[in-house]
Amino acid sequence: MVQYYWVSIPERGGNIDHNPTKPETSPFDGSGFIDAEQTAGSFIQTELREETGLITMTSKTTTEPKKTEKKKHGILRAFLHILTFLLALTMIIGTAVFLYARYTKTHYEIRFYQETSKKVSANIRIAVISDIHNREYGENNETLISDLRALKPDLVLFPGDMVIRDQDDYQPVLNLVSASAEIAPCYGVLGNHESERIYYDNDKDLPKAFEKAGLKLLRNSQEEIRIGEDTVQLIGVEGTAYGFEEYGGRDFMEKRKVNPSAFCIFMAHIPTLFEPQLSGYDFDLGIAGHVHGGIVVLPFIGGLYTDEEGFFPKFTAGKYIMDKQQTLIISAGLGDSKPFPPRVNNTPELIVIDINRY
Repeated sequence: MVQYYWVSIPERGGNIDHNPTKPETSPFDGSGFIDAEQTAGSFIQTELREETGLITMTSKTTTEPKKTEKKKHGILRAFLHILTFLLALTMIIGTAVFLYARYTKTHYEIRFYQETSKKVSANIRIAVISDIHNREYGENNETLISDLRALKPDLVLFPGDMVIRDQDDYQPVLNLVSASAEIAPCYGVLGNHESERIYYDNDKDLPKAFEKAGLKLLRNSQEEIRIGEDTVQLIGVEGTAYGFEEYGGRDFMEKRKVNPSAFCIFMAHIPTLFEPQLSGYDFDLGIAGHVHGGIVVLPFIGGLYTDEEGFFPKFTAGKYIMDKQQTLIISAGLGDSKPFPPRVNNTPELIVIDINRY
């Protein structure tokens, strides 16, 4: 936009008249002049043309405020789009986790392991029911019991956490033990939930109830059984990795009787008890639970967290080889002690171990 003001041009060295008479029309377009107030907020550039007697005032209206405002709106829109996407993604993931958590309360998988030993002459099949936490699969656990019957194990092991500490009614798991004992001999160890009920809540009847149901509890003790022509030595150790001596585990292990011809199975609820405490002793197979597979299982990484080892733990679920080439199998368990955090990519499992000579 161009404005024209008429001024008197004096002789060189004279003064310019700052109050010239304004012509009524532009010498170019005949439109009349635009007052300077109309160009407020604009950048004014003035050029003096002495030879014409005109001062040309060039007004350049800047667009920077509008551009800044548009940029702010653009950033806000982008932020809202990202926020909407994240909210939608959160809802999708939350729904998927909720549905999966419901699925794992009624479904489990059967996981098989194969072991060999020169100490056995024929196949020995062991079923492991770990960390069931009073859960029922089907009415009165009929689904689980039906699978046990079909699998025909020679031995059923319960490596702890059969109950939930704050639930006084643990009849469902007692019924499961009774039904399992009709299929095969049942042996087990105490988990932290049983120990807390016994030692902190003074539930002295709990061990008696399990014994009455048909579960032989190995509390820093051992027992030898015959399966076909073979001898199996079962050893149960109580305590934690930091309470090995406190709970009498060290004293028991130093005094236990060793049968070098028997296939030896160690049971301890907490897997970190095996390393370094139990791995220094001779045994053929170790059984543990407790860690629920690390709760959340990340693809290509494994379990996310356990109480004993924190994030990205070593011991979560599966098969491990100890220092003296002993095998340790950790169950991801069949239940949960609390609704949160839920299992993610971590289906409950019934473990079956087949031990063969070759």
